[in-house]
Amino acid sequence: MVAKGNRGSLCASSFLLAVVLLLLAGCGGKGPVAVQVKPVPVHIKIERLDKDLFQAVDDTAGNFNLELYSKYGEFYKLYVERVLQAAAFNDPRLPMALNRFVHDPDWSKVQLRADSVLGDMAEQEDGFNEAFGRLKAFFSDSLVPRIIAFNSGFNYGVLPTDSVLGFGVEWFVGKDSPVVQYLSPEMFPQYKKERMRPEMLVPSVVKGWLQVHYTRDVSGEDLLTNLVVIGKVMALLDALLPETDATLKFAFTPQQLKWCEDSEFNIWREVVAKEMLYSKDPKVIDQFMNDGPYTSGFPRESPGHIGEWIGYRMVDSYLRANPKVSFAQLFAMHDPQAFLKTYKPK
Repeated sequence: MVAKGNRGSLCASSFLLAVVLLLLAGCGGKGPVAVQVKPVPVHIKIERLDKDLFQAVDDTAGNFNLELYSKYGEFYKLYVERVLQAAAFNDPRLPMALNRFVHDPDWSKVQLRADSVLGDMAEQEDGFNEAFGRLKAFFSDSLVPRIIAFNSGFNYGVLPTDSVLGFGVEWFVGKDSPVVQYLSPEMFPQYKKERMRPEMLVPSVVKGWLQVHYTRDVSGEDLLTNLVVIGKVMALLDALLPETDATLKFAFTPQQLKWCEDSEFNIWREVVAKEMLYSKDPKVIDQFMNDGPYTSGFPRESPGHIGEWIGYRMVDSYLRANPKVSFAQLFAMHDPQAFLKTYKPK
């Protein structure tokens, strides 16, 4: 989940990139594979770049910059240059820019709120260990990333790299927090603010990792392919966090999830009747995959990014019909037609 913006105040203009603002919606239920695997023991400790920066920046000699680089490596350079857009890492003005950020009244309040709401993040660490332990069980060669928390000033929510999974603590401080309510409604409409809850942290961040590392480029391909590719991610997410509430994994409200369940046949009938399934029109793809308060062309009771849910239902139906198929085999499949044979919405 990634968002960029100016940092002058909490109402500053920002725009959200997909990884965080498609904060997850829920999967419809435990897939058949989800209950068949035990997590491989992994030892994830959330590293607190946010705390380290806010505690170290008063080093008047500016040594904190090199110390943080020594601790966090290239991710720290990425953080100051791309996330905060403070200055180039080797720019002598960087310590001064970071000092201004840390002592800005808005951002210091954001950090205090995150410290208060999230605490030591022990609960989140348990969730990450469960999810990545199961991922290791499904894919023995999967990488267990370093997980680093940072304060982005509402610029980035989730930032996965090759080996690091970073997230902005301020995105999960509670939807009723004054910090969140001060955000510009033009750039942060209420439906996005509703997702900024601590319980969204683990599913949102894990999904960000899966979207980067377990999808392929589907630009220029048809809607069916897009649905299946994201459906695989959502089925895997469901298996990694089987006890997590469905609404959190898709970032749907309970009412939106119920609408999807009650309307599944009608949704599919609309897709087929309007011959959208094999369409490569970017507008059709965006209609189903993009975020929003609801899905264009459907009732306002519908959620945005409804394609994630349709894709999940297709893939989940396939897994239930083929219980011996492993996730490794599932992700190796490139023909989306196979999923049409088992998907029979009612």
